[in-house]
Amino acid sequence: MKVLVAVNEFKGSLSSLEIGEIISNKLNSNYDNITALVQPIADGGDGFLALFKGFEKMKFKTINAARQECEVNYLLDIKRKEAVIEIAEVIGLKHLKDIQKDPYKTSTVGLGRLISFLLKKGINHFIIGLGGSATNDCGIGMLSELGVQFTDKNGNICKHGIDDLMKINQIDLRFIDEKFKNAKFTIISDVNNPLIGINGATYVYSKQKGLSESKFQEVDKYVENFSNIVNNIVKKNNVYNEGSGAAGGLGFAFMSFSNATIQSGSQFMINYLGLEETIQEIDIVITGEGKLDKQSFMGKAPIEVAKVAKKYNKKVIFLAGNILDDEFSELNEDDKKLIDASFSIQRKFISLNRAMDKKVSKENLENTIVQIFNILEFNNG
Repeated sequence: MKVLVAVNEFKGSLSSLEIGEIISNKLNSNYDNITALVQPIADGGDGFLALFKGFEKMKFKTINAARQECEVNYLLDIKRKEAVIEIAEVIGLKHLKDIQKDPYKTSTVGLGRLISFLLKKGINHFIIGLGGSATNDCGIGMLSELGVQFTDKNGNICKHGIDDLMKINQIDLRFIDEKFKNAKFTIISDVNNPLIGINGATYVYSKQKGLSESKFQEVDKYVENFSNIVNNIVKKNNVYNEGSGAAGGLGFAFMSFSNATIQSGSQFMINYLGLEETIQEIDIVITGEGKLDKQSFMGKAPIEVAKVAKKYNKKVIFLAGNILDDEFSELNEDDKKLIDASFSIQRKFISLNRAMDKKVSKENLENTIVQIFNILEFNNG
């Protein structure tokens, strides 16, 4: 029996590669009739950099979403003048404490500084993975670092978070970086949400970034007002384009102000890794992520991997730290059929911090996977 282990990162706990190695080592050592293969996956969110080969890993000092100094990783191919940036690495939720999660304050300025630095080095093609951000500022911080000026009715500069986004009434493009205008951006989005509305950036993703549900409607209106000003200036409307709501509206920012093409993160990953060819040769796919909920079915990598598996009639096992059965039950029947069996790896009631401890997660994964394959062995008699 051939098993492909392609599980997304358990955010704040184990990387995709670590999960794959834990599961494959346990399967290969415990079962003589099983060969387990590992393929790290990411869809533009956490772990995106791990997909790429042939680039040099570099470091850059900038500021995170909470505007604190930090050092981040990115990938560089100086000969091809190409760079790969993972948004989650620069302005990601994973770098913030709970008390720092506040979209009214969090900013994309740190991302803009990295892009500006790379433009000065002559980089003219950027591959940017948009998932895992801690912001909801529609990219005003990033764009401010690249020469776009946002001002309020009194001419004051606006560049940080919803606090400033809500005040913007004028945009000045006279000082925009020419290198930014001429560069090519390949935007890899882990979701397909529009910018505004009940399926947009604010309603779907801002709660995990620290925004109270009572503020959703108000903030969504700020975002809509901002988008109207942008559309007036750039003479195009990207508000309802798929992926415009990714990373708190960064998708919209790239679509509106740069030479950008946007791709599904999951489809990019499947093509880049040749997963379709790999899956045809295996029997069972083990996939998963930290939480299985409705958002998992909005273009996230594990479900897209499951779709490929089902195309070739392969069995799919989904592992997660947390499974929201009430949300899963609301899915249509076709979506439900993408997963043959789902399992939470939690073995007992413990605190979230304890559950996310690497050692605890490793033990829970090993115990869960052994129980699953013991049942399969029993059924195969």
